Amino acid sequence: MKTASHGARRQPGRALPDPAGMVPLARRPVFGIAASTAALLFAFAGRHGYDGDELYFVIAGRHLDWGYADQPPGVPVLALLADTLAPGSLRALRLPAIAATAAGIVLAALLAREMGADRRAQWLTAAAYALAFGALGRLLSTMVFDLTLWTLLSWLLARWVRSRREGVPRDRLLLAAGAVVGVAFQVKFQIAVYCAALLTAVLLCGPRSLLTRPSLWAGAALAALSAVPTLLWQHRHGWPQWEMGGAIAAEVSRIDGTAENLALMVLGLGPVLGLVLGAYGLAMLLAGREPSDCRFLAVAALLVTGFVVLTGGRAYYVYGVFPALWAAGAAGFQRRRAGLPGRWVGPVIAVSVLWPLADLPLLPRDAYADRPPHRFDKRAEIGWPELADQVGEVYHRLPPGVRDRTVVMSDDYWVASALAYFGPARGLPAVHSGSRGYWFFGAPDADRTTVIYVGDPEPAVRAHFGVVRQVATVDNGLGIDTDYQGRPISLITGQQQPWPRIWPQLRRLNLLD
Repeated sequence: MKTASHGARRQPGRALPDPAGMVPLARRPVFGIAASTAALLFAFAGRHGYDGDELYFVIAGRHLDWGYADQPPGVPVLALLADTLAPGSLRALRLPAIAATAAGIVLAALLAREMGADRRAQWLTAAAYALAFGALGRLLSTMVFDLTLWTLLSWLLARWVRSRREGVPRDRLLLAAGAVVGVAFQVKFQIAVYCAALLTAVLLCGPRSLLTRPSLWAGAALAALSAVPTLLWQHRHGWPQWEMGGAIAAEVSRIDGTAENLALMVLGLGPVLGLVLGAYGLAMLLAGREPSDCRFLAVAALLVTGFVVLTGGRAYYVYGVFPALWAAGAAGFQRRRAGLPGRWVGPVIAVSVLWPLADLPLLPRDAYADRPPHRFDKRAEIGWPELADQVGEVYHRLPPGVRDRTVVMSDDYWVASALAYFGPARGLPAVHSGSRGYWFFGAPDADRTTVIYVGDPEPAVRAHFGVVRQVATVDNGLGIDTDYQGRPISLITGQQQPWPRIWPQLRRLNLLD
C-alpha cells in the first residue's frame, strides 16, 4: 500500500494517514535550510549599521513601560536586554530576529507535515519561507516575530484539526495556541486581526466543533489576560494605537499607493517557488481538495488580506498567512505527482540557502562609501555616529552657561533615537521628539530653554520661540545620499511658553504631517 510519502492520490475530503503512517519530519534538509539561513544572517549581522527602528527599540526599552503608542513592549524589551548584555553589539541585537527566522522555517515545514506532506514537500515549504522571509531576519523588527508566531499558531491549529480527524482531539494544543497569541500580543496588535479572521473562517466553513472546545476559550482568556497591561496603557494615553492606524493608512496611500501596496502583498510570497506554492495552496484549500477541514486557513488568509486592504495597512501585515498556503501547495503538488522534478531539488536548496545574500552587505560599511547606495536601505545607513558628531560639535561650541540650558530635539524619531543612543558618548544632553511614540517619552525639563533642532523646525516650535537660526547642515560623511542628507541643524532660542504648554502641540504620529 502506498503512503503519502510515495505521492499516493487521495480523494477530496478523505482523512490523512494515522500517526503511524505520517511521514517523519525531513530533519536534514529542513534544519539545513534553517541553520544555513541563520548562519548567513549572523555572519553578516555586524556589517550593516543600525536601522532607525532598531535604535528606536533600544531607546524605547530604556523608557520601559507596559506599552507604547505604536506597539506593545515585546521588541523594546528584547532590544534593551541585548544592548544591556552586549552594549553596541549588532549581532547580539539581531540574534533574536535571526533565531525567530530559523524557527519560522522549521515551523513552516512542520505545518506542511500536518497537511500530509512528504519529505520533499516539507523542505520545499521550508525553502519557500527562507526565500520569502529569510533576509528579513537581518534586522530586529516586529515583523520577524509576527511571522514566526502566526506560523506557530497555524501549526497548532492544523495539528489540532488532524488530531480531531483521528478521533482523539488534543485540546491542550488549543491552550498552547492561546499562549502563543498572548506572546504575539506583546509584539504587535495585528494578531487580533488574524484571530478574528480564524474564528470567522471556522464559523463559515468549519470545523465548527472547534468553537465548542473549552480549551479554546481558556486559551482565549489567557491571551486576553496577557494583553491587559498594554491595553490599560493605551487607555490611559487616549488609545494612540487607533491614531497610528490612520497615520499608517495615510502614509501607505501617499507613499506607496493602493496598487503598489497590493503588488507588495503578492510579491511577499517570495520568488517563483513561493508564488506557485501559495497560489496553488490557496486554490486547493478553498476547493477542499487538501484536508477539507483546513479550508478555514485559506478563508482566514483572504479575510486578513481584505481587512488590510480596506484599512490601508502595510503590505507585510498579511505575510503571516503565507506559510499555511505554501504548506498546502507543497502537499497538493506531492499528492498529485506534480512536484518539482528531481533535477530541481539541488538548485532550489542552493537558492534557498543563498537567497539572504541578495539583501545582505557582503563588505564592511566603509567599502561602500564611493559606491551607489543601492546596497543599503538609504535611511538605515545614514551614518548615525557621524550625525551625532555633528550635533556634538554644535553643542560644544555653545558657551557653558547656555549648554547647561540646552536640549536636543528632532522632527524624526529615527534621528532622535540615534542621537539618544550615540549622544552620551559625545557629551550630548537629553534628546526629545514629538515624532511617533517618542513624544510619549516626555517633554524637556523646565530649565531647558535653548534647543538644538535637527530637521525642519515644526510650526509649533517656531510659534513658541523667538529665534530660529540654522547653524549647520547634516552631512553623514559617507558619500551616500540619504533622506536626511542636507537637512538643517538649527539653534533655537527665546522660549515664550513653558514646555507643558508647548509639548502637547508637538505630538505627531503621522510622519507626513
